Amino acid sequence: MLNGMKGASPRQGLLRAIGRVSGLFLLIIAVVFTGVLDRLSGADGIPRALFLQSAAVYWTLCCLALGLVTAWRTRRPQLAMAIVSLLFSLGLFELAARQLELPAGFLHWNGVASRTHHHLYAPSRKMYAGIYLDEPVFVETNRDGIRTPYERETFRAFATRIAILGDSFTFGFGVAQEDSMPTRLEQFLRQETHDDDLAVLNAGVVSYSPLLEKLLFDDIVRHYDPQLVLLVLDPTDIGDDYTYGQEAVEEQGRTVFPRAGPECGEDEVAHYYGATIEVLAPMLKPLEPPLRYPLQVIGPRLGIPVGKNCAYDYYDFQLEIGGVVETNRFFHYRHPLSTTRPHFDASLAHIEAIARAVRGAGAEFLLVISPRFHHWNAAESPENWEHQDYALDEPYQFEYFRYFEQASSRVPFRVFDLLPSFQATEEFPLVFEDDPHWNPRGNVFAARSLARYLLDQGLVEEKP
Repeated sequence: MLNGMKGASPRQGLLRAIGRVSGLFLLIIAVVFTGVLDRLSGADGIPRALFLQSAAVYWTLCCLALGLVTAWRTRRPQLAMAIVSLLFSLGLFELAARQLELPAGFLHWNGVASRTHHHLYAPSRKMYAGIYLDEPVFVETNRDGIRTPYERETFRAFATRIAILGDSFTFGFGVAQEDSMPTRLEQFLRQETHDDDLAVLNAGVVSYSPLLEKLLFDDIVRHYDPQLVLLVLDPTDIGDDYTYGQEAVEEQGRTVFPRAGPECGEDEVAHYYGATIEVLAPMLKPLEPPLRYPLQVIGPRLGIPVGKNCAYDYYDFQLEIGGVVETNRFFHYRHPLSTTRPHFDASLAHIEAIARAVRGAGAEFLLVISPRFHHWNAAESPENWEHQDYALDEPYQFEYFRYFEQASSRVPFRVFDLLPSFQATEEFPLVFEDDPHWNPRGNVFAARSLARYLLDQGLVEEKP
């Protein structure tokens, strides 16, 4: 396109080339807006706003490419030097990010899709999770992709072995590994029993529920040979079980989640492309839809494979109950137990299956019922980001505890309710100001309460 410009200055040639490209894009836009190409994009036709965004992005890329070609022809040494300098600077930044432990020097922590576990974490990785209480928080996983310093063989070497299943509260959302409830529980039990030959395995995974915890125990946690297994239940678990149950299918006798595949990290694989990409990703993310759109429309028609869309919206929830369509997992706060009981029963069935598997592995099982902050002190999280999902005084928010209190008399395992401990304490605050998860102090309090119960019930023996 830049050929045939003899007699014109490089700048004039560039401007003419940009003018021709602009004319081509304007012609394409005019054709699209006539509607003749709508049949290429499904029943709703080509989305005009997205198309205009896509056209603007690709027009900008074309103009940049033309500018680089012109610069290469007229100022090759200077451009080559600029490219070398840029690459050298980026290389130094990559080294510095890793050596100085800058957040960008690590894979950004997130779950990866799993066909067998719905989601888990990349194994043997150190990942940056964000800033909490003005401190950076990192997540480190073992070879099984769970947040613990123990591998199977090192954990099995301890004389007393406790594993804890649960969701983000067990995992230690927003706190360092050393401040998580399982780690604190291990410290308290070692102090009280005067025994360092004791270990607690953190098998918590954010957004897990009994259905997924059953699969995690069968496939992974049982191989750590625990003697005592705790399952920490959260109010969101009832809704999570419903959602994951809708997604699950049976395949050759196994529960699997077909939304995942090799393109989505089916084998718990996460990719890190360097500190530069980590820094630029938030800025480039808005450009992804317009960049992908033409490929999604034209690619399949030309035989070009288009990558699978692996986006997953955890907050997409719909359940009709009591004549109301509920859109979040706190639905049972707003309906009497007589209406929500079937959903509690479904989760209890998964819990009982875990208990049977635990007993079959020769271990004891304990169910721990965990409250949310509004159950003991509504002033705990004044900037709670979930405030639109539930009021602080929902009419049936204590039905959750009533159900498991009733169930405790008919299940063949112990049930420990943490609510009375939280209601009795004057420690404050125990959760983050803008998030309902336990802060470091809350993790310590939960661990201390749980340690006392385990010792009082003889589930962990004190030594002289």
